[in-house]
Amino acid sequence: MKLTDEQIEANLQDSNGWELTSETWIKKAYTFPSFTKTMQFINELADIAEKRQHHPHMTIDHSNVTIQLSTLDQGGLTQLDFESAHAYDLTYEKYHR
Repeated sequence: MKLTDEQIEANLQDSNGWELTSETWIKKAYTFPSFTKTMQFINELADIAEKRQHHPHMTIDHSNVTIQLSTLDQGGLTQLDFESAHAYDLTYEKYHR
């Protein structure tokens, strides 16, 4: 179910640096020490997204990854977006060093 503006704001306050880029998208950039670590992160992220059946928009540039989330079939942000964001943040902790 699509979140209200108040729910989105509360989730953003609990997020670790995710930002609202429009009414329907959140975004975060990650930096890695090497291309290998970048790709390890992307591969694990792909597994997480596939299990959730919730796939992010990603941009990969050597050691930088930008992820954008929205629930397109709901027309905006849902709790699944913020749960996915949290899972990606936890995954990042494994690879950014």
